[in-house]
Amino acid sequence: MNPVIDPVDPAFMRIAFLILLMAAGAFRLVSPPVQDSEAGPPIEIRFQGGSDHDLESRISHILGRYPNMKRHRTTRFEILSDMPSEDAALHGRLLERTAHAVEDFCRRLHMPLPDTAGHGRGRHLVIAFTSRVDFLSFAGWSDEIHARWLAGYFSPVNEHMVYHHAGDNPAVRRVSDRLAQFEARGESVDPAQIAAIEKFVDHQTASVVIHEAVHMLLHQHEILTASKRSPIWLVEGLAGSFEPRAATERFGPNRRENGRTQEFRRHLAEGRVPSIASLLEAATTPSEDLDRQSFYDGSAVLCSWLVRNEPEGMADYIRGRKWNHTSSVGEGEADGQAAFEASFGAIDTLERRWLEAERAAAGLPRF
Repeated sequence: MNPVIDPVDPAFMRIAFLILLMAAGAFRLVSPPVQDSEAGPPIEIRFQGGSDHDLESRISHILGRYPNMKRHRTTRFEILSDMPSEDAALHGRLLERTAHAVEDFCRRLHMPLPDTAGHGRGRHLVIAFTSRVDFLSFAGWSDEIHARWLAGYFSPVNEHMVYHHAGDNPAVRRVSDRLAQFEARGESVDPAQIAAIEKFVDHQTASVVIHEAVHMLLHQHEILTASKRSPIWLVEGLAGSFEPRAATERFGPNRRENGRTQEFRRHLAEGRVPSIASLLEAATTPSEDLDRQSFYDGSAVLCSWLVRNEPEGMADYIRGRKWNHTSSVGEGEADGQAAFEASFGAIDTLERRWLEAERAAAGLPRF
């Protein structure tokens, strides 16, 4: 027997937001971006053709299957989306800001972005869906990806990033539909509750956009390839370290806090932070939701700390001088630790420094 829950009851909202936070393990996001990028909002393309014939062919193929999508363009990105033009414009500016953040990150590590124009690469292709069902259908059709927990991904094979709006996440829909039902019956609902859900959705969507764009940019600029030869904790940790606390703020691993910091500090207080050794030996992301979240949070916060406190070692590690020529990065714990220590020194010593710094920043007692 299911109890009747009053949605305006604070207990209901606690349950609702717990559901949303659990759903957030599948994606991350933010409120409307500030307009601080050099590029203006994307505009609908009203002409056909371009200098990149391969890109034009791929776009035509996708539009043939999804005719409701419109084409938008920013300085660095081609965006195909069925979202309202205002949303596409916000996401376009967010993508441009992500490109600037990646450039700042590379400058900090003295790793200038290579000129990829000679490789035949022009704008980066982004495909954005309103519907989760359409997103999952595209993922299976185009990229043979069938992970239903995903909210976005970057395909290194087809060189595009794909995502869906967080408002169509099942957990979000359930909460929003419940509130709408009460409104339809003439019962009052606190507008602050609806605003909080909208803010959550905006944040989640923006985080997915940023996370997957970082994957794409680092891969296509040949800084960190999205392949089995790159350590999974580093690939996901760097992308996670760009996720913002709020999209209206500047973001990137150079910042002391990111969108993963709060949850990481909660894990830290509870003694559930994964060890560096466990991150290094991971060949894939964990399959369980809680382990997956602690893996992503720990990797993101560690990457940010290394960028800020060990930039030379981080640059050396990213370049892969110590691990790029091994047969497989995830082949064994010993290989992963040796590669890491070649750039950063003894793991135990560095882990102690890292966690002491994070505990101090979180206001937690030292060991």
